[in-house]
Formats: sequence, structure tokens, C-alpha cells
Amino acid sequence: MSEVLAQTEATVHRQVLQQAFDRYHAAWEAKDPEAIAALHTEDSTFALRSGGARVQGRAALRQHFAQIFLEFPNYRSEVDRLLLGDGHWVLEWTMAIELPDVDGGTFTARIPLVDVVDVDESGLVTRKDVWVDGVQQAAAYRRAGRTA
Repeated sequence: MSEVLAQTEATVHRQVLQQAFDRYHAAWEAKDPEAIAALHTEDSTFALRSGGARVQGRAALRQHFAQIFLEFPNYRSEVDRLLLGDGHWVLEWTMAIELPDVDGGTFTARIPLVDVVDVDESGLVTRKDVWVDGVQQAAAYRRAGRTA
């Protein structure tokens, strides 16, 4: 069996980490791609771990986040659990979005997600990985007549 070595994390004071999360979460709640990107390092990365390429760099992140809010203008999040670690946080949350129903009208899709976010000593995001409950997402998109 091969040995698995843990990556070294930045040592971030818990208060700095909590404040970084609070600013980051507020920027997402405000649907402000400029503010979100400003809370990332210049070479930060973002990956939606259900396929697709990793986005790298503050400018590319800003554009990516703006596209998310264009696609889902009524997006909102419901925090289920936040865990603060040594230089990272893990957030379990539910994305609630209004989607058109194939039978007419709209419905609220509720899709569970998990974020793993690494931060540096100053509290800037260096990497964000997001895992989506693919079964719930597929069911919501199917009901809305979407394929992806």
C-alpha cells in the first residue's frame, strides 16, 4: 500500500478564517462577482467537481461567477454546516433556485452541495472545490426540461 501524504496548509488564525468566510459568504449572497473575485488570490482556482475545467485566475473567476448569476439570477443559499480547519473551511449548503417547470409555472429546485475552500494567511481564497449532489441536480434539471 502506498503512503498518502497530506498537503501542507497555511496556518490561519480561527478568527481570520471566520472573518474570511463571513466576507466571502456575504459577497455570494450579494451576487457580486467583483467582490467574490477580490477575495481570491490572483492565481486562485475554482472547480465544480461534476465535470468541466478548473477555472484559474482572478479575472477568469470573476467572469465565471458573473455567468453563474446570469444563469441563476434568483440563486440563494441555505447553510447547513460550516467546519473551520487549519487554513480551510468546509461548507455544506443547499442551493435554492427557481426553475421553469416543463408542465408550466415554476418550482424551487433544492440542490445540496459541499464546498472545500483553502485560504492563505491573509484570508484570501487560494482554491475552491465544489461537489454537487448529482442525483438532485439531474432530477431538478429534468423537471425543468434541461440537460445540464
